Amino acid sequence: MSTETRNPSTAPIRALVLDMDGLLVDTETVSGEALRLFLLGHGHEMLPSTLEGALGRRLPEAVAVVAAEYELAGSLDELIVAFDAMRLEALRGNVVAMPGAIALLDWAAVKGLPRALATSSFRGHAEVSLAEAALMGRFDVEVTGDEVERGKPAPDLFLLAAERLGVPPESCVVFEDAPAGLEAAARAGMRRVWVPNTHTRHLAAPVAVDATLGSLTEATGWLESQGVGDTA
Repeated sequence: MSTETRNPSTAPIRALVLDMDGLLVDTETVSGEALRLFLLGHGHEMLPSTLEGALGRRLPEAVAVVAAEYELAGSLDELIVAFDAMRLEALRGNVVAMPGAIALLDWAAVKGLPRALATSSFRGHAEVSLAEAALMGRFDVEVTGDEVERGKPAPDLFLLAAERLGVPPESCVVFEDAPAGLEAAARAGMRRVWVPNTHTRHLAAPVAVDATLGSLTEATGWLESQGVGDTA
């Protein structure tokens, strides 16, 4: 676990806001393979940088980036529908919780710390992933990508999560694995903890972060170091 200097928030942490794909559930390898096959169907070999550009984004924005990069034929709406079906099918039977995810959510529940899911995935994809990873029902609120007009790096998902929790943005801490999500959290005025995975560990954080963790197994220790959950 490492920390970086930033202007610290004076507000105590009162709620957790958590990304899903690549943070709580291991879906990015599956999604990457679905994208590879999708592009192969259009006659293209996927470049390693393609998945990086799509990470953390809503499916419409991710497909738009890919369509422009590879100059794919067909309307954007048709491409979105096609990849949506491929990704959803790829998720079924292939989703597990990331290390430390269940333990963190259980700890927060015991401490009475509100928990919000804020995922770029649309509702149908989120429900499949949460159910398969045994994470259903562990959040006070859930915000999915189809509920906002703009996906990450816009702050809309996180701001809606804070609104539904009834907690000011500055009292929320976001846990994210992708650069787009970290930028969105910064734009929302929230504290942010980066938990990079194998797909994002080599990327640079676009904004200052409160901490960088090796995995979610370190999350409760960091939160306790910030005085969160202290009942003394």
